[in-house]
Amino acid sequence: MNHQTIINDIKLAEFCKHLSHQAWFAIDTEFVRQDTYYAELSLIQIFSEQDDLALIDPLALEDMTPLWTLLANPSITKVFHSARQDIEILFQVGGLMPQNIFDTQIAGVFLGYGDMAGFARVIENELKVTLDKDQTRTNWHQRPLTSRQIQYALDDVRFLAPLYQKMQQQLTAMQKQALNWDFEQLLDASLYQVDPDQAWLRLKGTQNFSPKQLGMTKALAAWRERTAIELNQPRKWIINDDVILYLAKRPVRALEGLYKVPDLNAGLVRQFGEALIQQLDWAFAHEEYWPDKPTKSEPPQAHEDIQIQLAMSYAHQVALNAGVNLNNLTQKRDLLCLLRQQPSLLDQGWRALLLGEPLKQLFNHQACLCIEAQQLKLNPI
Repeated sequence: MNHQTIINDIKLAEFCKHLSHQAWFAIDTEFVRQDTYYAELSLIQIFSEQDDLALIDPLALEDMTPLWTLLANPSITKVFHSARQDIEILFQVGGLMPQNIFDTQIAGVFLGYGDMAGFARVIENELKVTLDKDQTRTNWHQRPLTSRQIQYALDDVRFLAPLYQKMQQQLTAMQKQALNWDFEQLLDASLYQVDPDQAWLRLKGTQNFSPKQLGMTKALAAWRERTAIELNQPRKWIINDDVILYLAKRPVRALEGLYKVPDLNAGLVRQFGEALIQQLDWAFAHEEYWPDKPTKSEPPQAHEDIQIQLAMSYAHQVALNAGVNLNNLTQKRDLLCLLRQQPSLLDQGWRALLLGEPLKQLFNHQACLCIEAQQLKLNPI
């Protein structure tokens, strides 16, 4: 299929003006993120409602304002597959949040593909096309691009477009309405804005930490984030999570003590040792910086625990039928909140339609659990 490669600002402006009169277009990006903090945008592919197929080369362009404006136009639907990384880099580079998106990966939940379906698998099942994925880890910054790179990049959008069209026919109005909430969540700018003081929340293994240990964790994680940004290096190149957790539990007061910390080699101690000690000393002296331990909700009472166990059994069945990871579908705390009529992740989006609404009927005595054809089902009373 013929395509155009856009490498000058005038052609980009003309192309974006043409797209601005269409209802939707499919979009994908290629980027490099191996040895930098920020992903570096390498290529943008677009296939439009009117079969316009283009490769946009950001490395050759000086002014991409027309594209950022087009992406922010709420009257045009932008179709992605697994949109989050694409949105992140487009927002960081362009400074404008895309509006009105459709993510075929999320929509695949209602078609039995689960919540993390790869593009190639969905395309093979829906369009009977086998995609060649041998360029997944290629160097997208190289110029000129090879013919295999170009074909790979074009395939990602020229098959995404008919997939979107087919999904529009397959999904019910209720499913589309539920998905809109999930798509809106992806457009929350706070997901993509860096706040070093919140970096500690990404670390796992702090559940039993004291407020002082959490303060140490917070200070070290914030320092690592700022340093990674300043040096434009991956976080793990500065220090890894295990080092932060170790120092938060066993803070050292002198540089010599850092040489005994596991996973912290002598080179890192020489480069960052003084800064690490300063962060630990500062956090130790500023109790007001220590986070409060998260308040735990009141544990379920005996009768609630029984209902939650039944609900979790049904959730297992729903997850199995939809091909969804159970932990991504729901947690016990979500079920408890739903039972207590408190805000829950199961109130909105695809989770509400698959699980939340049926469970509300169960909890409100409007439905009962039954076993039919070796499956657990909810039947109205």
